[in-house]
Amino acid sequence: MMKHIILEQYQAKLGQLPDLKGIVRPREGWIRTLRKALGMSASQLASRIGIGKAQASQMERMETEDRITLKQLRRVADALDCDLYYALVPRRPIADYLHQQAQQKAKMLVDKAHIQMALESQQLPVAKLQMQIDAETERLLREMPRDLWET
Repeated sequence: MMKHIILEQYQAKLGQLPDLKGIVRPREGWIRTLRKALGMSASQLASRIGIGKAQASQMERMETEDRITLKQLRRVADALDCDLYYALVPRRPIADYLHQQAQQKAKMLVDKAHIQMALESQQLPVAKLQMQIDAETERLLREMPRDLWET
């Protein structure tokens, strides 16, 4: 029971994220875009950060190449009086991921049992097999075993 409450809290937290799909990093990166929007030169940005102009230009380049660190981005954000938001945003609802994984795991477990039953000439009809998979999926979602993601 407690496990489900904790999972629901995490899912609610992810559900509170604003829709960020429309926000795409500018081609020249956020740092350069913001710096230019402020009418600030690379030298002026470097001075605010406390680094050399070459390093500031390198940070801008690293951002566009996905090589900049969060620490570096935070430093630039502070220098530009900005907040840095960092989030991993699921492409689908978390419940979809859980159901898909539980279904995949259930199919694997039921298929394994079905093979054994077939060897003993006791296999289930296809309709019953699907009912078993559905029931096992529901059990996995209800119990959320630690090995859910091990397939």
